[in-house]
Amino acid sequence: MAAAKEEACYHYPLETGGTLVGYWSDADTVVVTRLIGPGPASIHGRYSFEHDHEWEAAQIADHYYQSARSQVYIGDWHTHPDASSGELSGTDRRAIRRVINYPEARVAYPLMMVLFGGPEEWKSTIWAAELKPRWPWGSRLSIDAAKLHMFE
Repeated sequence: MAAAKEEACYHYPLETGGTLVGYWSDADTVVVTRLIGPGPASIHGRYSFEHDHEWEAAQIADHYYQSARSQVYIGDWHTHPDASSGELSGTDRRAIRRVINYPEARVAYPLMMVLFGGPEEWKSTIWAAELKPRWPWGSRLSIDAAKLHMFE
């Protein structure tokens, strides 16, 4: 969390972000072992952030191999500078749906952490998402604030 807050302060008042790497220790417990910040080709806007996907994928792959293939991509994180809540935007919801539908991501329940506020006090909300069947029309995106115990 400290690394995310430091990155958020560095880019404030622009948005920033990156990826989360770790593992699920059981069906209800995820362990984040590494926060990957924005790559050199990331685009930071006042109300948007575009990942440097190629750079992030290389960082994730490197961490995967260094962890003896036990720690993987588990989600994304980004900031909402000066926001009063960590609610997901429509853009955020579309992004998390794309992650679920992207086979190479290999994550059925991705997390999305949103840091909101500002340099004096960053707060966070972490969302867990999944696609739930909605027969016969396909699926619907289910996103819930994760019940978390955070350790820094």
